[in-house]
Amino acid sequence: MLRSNKTNGMLFPMAEKSDRLIIDRYLLGLKTAGFFYGFASLSALVLNFIFPYSENVSSVRAFQMTLFLACVCHFGISFFSTIHNYRFLLLALIATVLAQGAVMNKINTADMAQFMVTSEQSIAGRVVDLMFWAPTMFMIISILFFRLKIFLFFVLVYVVVLSVNLIPALQSAEVYFSVAKTDIFFDNNAINRTTFMRNILTFSMVIGVGVAILWQANQHVVAAAEFEKNNAALGKYFSPEVKKEVEKAGLGVTALEPRTMPIAVLFTDIEGFTEIAEQMQSRDVLGLLSEYQSLMVSAIFDHRGTVDKFIGDAVMANFGTPQSHGNDAQNAFDCAVSMHRKLAIWNERRIKAGLPEIQHRVGIHYGDCVVGNVGNEQRLEYTVIGDTVNVASRICSLCKDVDTNFIITSELAKRITHREFSKELRGQSIRGKREKIDLVKIYLS
Repeated sequence: MLRSNKTNGMLFPMAEKSDRLIIDRYLLGLKTAGFFYGFASLSALVLNFIFPYSENVSSVRAFQMTLFLACVCHFGISFFSTIHNYRFLLLALIATVLAQGAVMNKINTADMAQFMVTSEQSIAGRVVDLMFWAPTMFMIISILFFRLKIFLFFVLVYVVVLSVNLIPALQSAEVYFSVAKTDIFFDNNAINRTTFMRNILTFSMVIGVGVAILWQANQHVVAAAEFEKNNAALGKYFSPEVKKEVEKAGLGVTALEPRTMPIAVLFTDIEGFTEIAEQMQSRDVLGLLSEYQSLMVSAIFDHRGTVDKFIGDAVMANFGTPQSHGNDAQNAFDCAVSMHRKLAIWNERRIKAGLPEIQHRVGIHYGDCVVGNVGNEQRLEYTVIGDTVNVASRICSLCKDVDTNFIITSELAKRITHREFSKELRGQSIRGKREKIDLVKIYLS
């Protein structure tokens, strides 16, 4: 649902990118409706100059002036509609259309009354036959608002107008239905039964088709907006490659729904970051973190990983979400190797610039996790939860105690192939975990 932004006086919020599809549709509908109402009024004005509808000069001039003013208003609304003035101009266009119809009806009624006084016969039959066409045409044009509620409002207005005008006419003793065509031609009180029923059918079909069109348009736009929202959400979590795979598989928002699955979880943090930060300005600390995290994220995305979160100087990533790639453990390991190489290249640049080297630690574990969005509508976060996450975090911190900067668990080690020098650490105690686990130290060249 679109919410009003009262702080800036706008009808629409600007924060939600997905809502722009609906906003654009509303604006397009208003502009299109304004243009067509203006075009209809302009056409009627031109025709009235060429072929005046009445011999009554004052009625014709009033009719033309009404059409001219309506034309200016409609086109003005069409050309000057924006997000900022949408609500005002929408109401203005509706009011203008209704006012135009009311004024023209008054002019026609006054002119018709004068004509009927001077004519030998009533033309009530012809009036009843023609009474359907104007509301039907206005209804058709009102579909262009692209808003179902507004269309239904116009339908209600036109039904009321028709009822007010038709019921008294049909109750008149002079008006009668006829099947014979000769009656229609020679008796102005006759209403052709076929034509009358066709008018009612046409009027009803316009209503039905209009509702169907607008309902379908609304469904498509809402679906597109939802897709855009999901698409934007996927882009926050997954690499472009993984995002494409999710879209191709048709997972959409289901990719973010909580479920349990085996994945590889990777933690990395900067070694001695607290001491480093104490010797730097706050702005420089943020710059350091930004550069480091950019390198790590690049490596994660290169290996089909998902960035879970940043925790100070630490980066948490997982591999195998939102769907397994079959080699998630290997991808996580290869990502760590790539992180090491990117860090080495970065340190070369830092040394040339007279800056100290940065070292980091990496810990990876493989196991079952609960994966998906957690939180509420105000604050949603795609994350992984479970013992696997805790173990990966603990072994990353354990690196400094076992003289290495890269540790993996045996659960991960048995699922990968690697040529790096390694050393097994059996029966290691992990903080917060009663059972001892087997680890593998990895030495990267």
